[in-house]
Amino acid sequence: MVVGAVENVREMVTRLEQQELDCQTGSGTVPVSVYCELLACYLAMDPPDLPQAKYLMQRIPATVKQGEEGAELTKLWAVGKGMWTRDNPAVFAALAGPWSSGVEQIMARLSQGFRDSQKRLVGEAYSTIKLGDMALYLGMGEAEAGALAE
Repeated sequence: MVVGAVENVREMVTRLEQQELDCQTGSGTVPVSVYCELLACYLAMDPPDLPQAKYLMQRIPATVKQGEEGAELTKLWAVGKGMWTRDNPAVFAALAGPWSSGVEQIMARLSQGFRDSQKRLVGEAYSTIKLGDMALYLGMGEAEAGALAE
């Protein structure tokens, strides 16, 4: 599914939450891909639904998180933790991927949306800013930040 509008992300969240419930009541196990997509959607919402992302990570069984399949969950949660603590360099580093095909488009949307929101915040908060600081806030090199500032 192509993720574009906020409504699409909300629809995906609703569908994935229902899928999670159906799997738990049916087979008792939820596929890791459902958890990954749901976590990515929570993070990609505008604004990000960080409390729901945190609750999701708390309810995922430890065996799933620690297994081979849980590696992507750990990477996704690194993005969430960075957003929660407002650690922009950690968010941009974690967003670098690579991601599975199920969450790749969602994470691309999140990356662009997060960068755009940081641009807006820097523009509203600063009348003057050092180029290095701006590059750090926006997760880009100084040359890119300089080109953006012009």
